[in-house]
Amino acid sequence: MLNTFILLVPIVAIVAVVTAILPVRRQRQRQRWNLLHEVMDSADALELQLTRVRRQLDGITSAGHADAALRDALHDLLRQRMWLQQHGMEAGIAELEAVRSRLDAGRRQLDAQTVT
Repeated sequence: MLNTFILLVPIVAIVAVVTAILPVRRQRQRQRWNLLHEVMDSADALELQLTRVRRQLDGITSAGHADAALRDALHDLLRQRMWLQQHGMEAGIAELEAVRSRLDAGRRQLDAQTVT
């Protein structure tokens, strides 16, 4: 009876720890997936915005500076998408948040340049 009890206590402790950890892990994984979707949505929105601006600049001969800024933004978007393709699935939350921030900053910068 004592041997059974000695074996049962660690098993119950392990089950309790696993039961406590699993929901936290699932929530973190769900948060990561949601963030990954947000990053992809931000990249898509920036790409759409860049395409719209490029169409607006077509045919404008004095658009040299804006065209260079647009080209830089497109290159940065391509770098972000390549990073996501290579590292997105195993990236941590902080890394994904940083990518999303850079994409959103690119959209804000593009907005500021096209308004002025």
